[in-house]
Amino acid sequence: MKHTRSERVRATPRLLTYVLVGFIALLGLTCLYYGSSFAPGSRKSDEFDGSNRARTGFVRDRDGVSRVEVPKSIPICDSKHSDLIPCLDRDLHHQLKLRLNLTLMEHYEHHCPPPERRFNCLVPPPAGYKIPLKWPVSRDGVWKANIPHTHLAQEKSDQNWMVVNGDKINFPGGGTHFHYGADKYIVSLAQMLKFPGDKLNNGGSIRNVLDVGCGVASFGAYLLSHDIIAMSLAPNDVHQNQIQFALERGIPSTLGVLGTKRLPYPSRSFELAHCSRCRIDWLQRDGILLLELDRLLRPGGYFVYSSPEAYAHDPENRKIGTAMHDLFRRMCWRVVAKRDQSVIWGKPISNSCYLKRGPGVQPPLCPSGEDPDATWNVSMKACITPYSVRMHKERWSGLVPWPRRLTAPPPRLEEVGVTPEQFREDTETWRHRVMEYWKLLKPMVQKNTIRNVMDMSSNLGGFAAALNDKDVWVMNVIPVQSSPRMKIIYDRGLIGATHDWCEAFDTYPRTFDLIHAWNTFTETEARGCSIEDLLIEMDRILRPEGFVIIRDTSENIAYIKKYLTLLKWDKWFTETSPKSDSLTTTKEERVLIARKKLWSVAAISEL
Repeated sequence: MKHTRSERVRATPRLLTYVLVGFIALLGLTCLYYGSSFAPGSRKSDEFDGSNRARTGFVRDRDGVSRVEVPKSIPICDSKHSDLIPCLDRDLHHQLKLRLNLTLMEHYEHHCPPPERRFNCLVPPPAGYKIPLKWPVSRDGVWKANIPHTHLAQEKSDQNWMVVNGDKINFPGGGTHFHYGADKYIVSLAQMLKFPGDKLNNGGSIRNVLDVGCGVASFGAYLLSHDIIAMSLAPNDVHQNQIQFALERGIPSTLGVLGTKRLPYPSRSFELAHCSRCRIDWLQRDGILLLELDRLLRPGGYFVYSSPEAYAHDPENRKIGTAMHDLFRRMCWRVVAKRDQSVIWGKPISNSCYLKRGPGVQPPLCPSGEDPDATWNVSMKACITPYSVRMHKERWSGLVPWPRRLTAPPPRLEEVGVTPEQFREDTETWRHRVMEYWKLLKPMVQKNTIRNVMDMSSNLGGFAAALNDKDVWVMNVIPVQSSPRMKIIYDRGLIGATHDWCEAFDTYPRTFDLIHAWNTFTETEARGCSIEDLLIEMDRILRPEGFVIIRDTSENIAYIKKYLTLLKWDKWFTETSPKSDSLTTTKEERVLIARKKLWSVAAISEL
């Protein structure tokens, strides 16, 4: 078919338009591909194109991983993301149309973004951010600019949770059930249990406490003076930022919810669980939430359940109380003490009562093959975990009182294949390692500079044990591949959680003053995950002017050093070759200590 000259002339602009649109589309796809290294992306580093180059900046060959040049910069997240918690982002859940059961609290559980929705950027502090007040002053007050959310002060004004005073937010020590102070409430609990000297620690037999629905964690704050450490737990719910306030105060606490998944703690971790008007429906799904507490409590452990005085005369709440009493009876728990609206229940120390129950009594005993210590992404089970033959009739799992518990080999060591001699050697090795760390930090650390500490790969808890003489608390993290060892952390009287470092940790930005990473990068990379993503996640949870201690291979340390300026971790840093010891896994081990700068979006914009 022939075209006239005029027809060909008219077609030329149309053809040029098609070519231009196609070129723009190709350019956009090219930018998207090459820019994906620090745009929202995956934590997995095993995604390749035809050139054998990983999206996260690795070039892999048959000999392993050789790294290309790091980027010139890492973008800053939008200021609206200053409180970003990637795997607890409810806006993201809504956008992705996740089918989460709101009744079962699934929307408060750990759900990480897909690869295309990750934030690979540095989370900025809020405008006017200041270096947090030092402990113990911080227990009673924080800078308002650091957590500019004051609605809780109005909502809980009658309960003495918190009070806004000028540029600070103060915490009088009150709570929903203890308006007159957590300190007095703790003494009253000890009196109910008839413990010597009105001390709730009962001579060191009670050390680990789980506080469910903790608010701003004043209960846990005042337990510290009793030599008790609480894992204060609350979801990121309508009382947003309650855990952020607790962490800013320097109180051990974490985000979490009793929903559908087990809490990330092994069985028999706590001597006491506490719920003060925590608004939890304990009777739902055949009592599955109470059965989760049963899994977590040690033999002979206590559950303190307190409700407001007004509930005593409310017919509906009295009906709930009767139903709970019946469920506890079938679980073989008993009332240890009762005063006003506070009831303390006790868990049995043996299997005797379970074996005496009639046929078909609910809840049932868990099957013999059920692992009560499996926690990562494991659904709760509506059954009772019976004791092993060894633990039968062993109150507190046979643990010695605190503080001897910290260094005494616990009975469950054999379950993780560690001998008492190896345990003692590990403890001594970490004592020497921490001494060397502190020598390096000494020029930069003043009294109480460090309060909140994370150990990213805790092994047996030796790092945290070596810090016991310092006024700090440690969140001991056991990577999923080593999760059975978490029970040793709790048996030492320490606290922590199981976690997968290919994902973001469920805490607020700017949580920790010091993060310790021993072989964490080697282990994470071996699982096919990205060093860059892990560095950005560490930056998110590290406070301005906080420290990182990274102990890893010389190759990894050399690579990480290239990121110090990009991450703004170059306020001060030092590197050394540590002495070889019983835990050394390579001759080329190095230690890098770096300090993060205090920066702001406004200051960065002016550069």
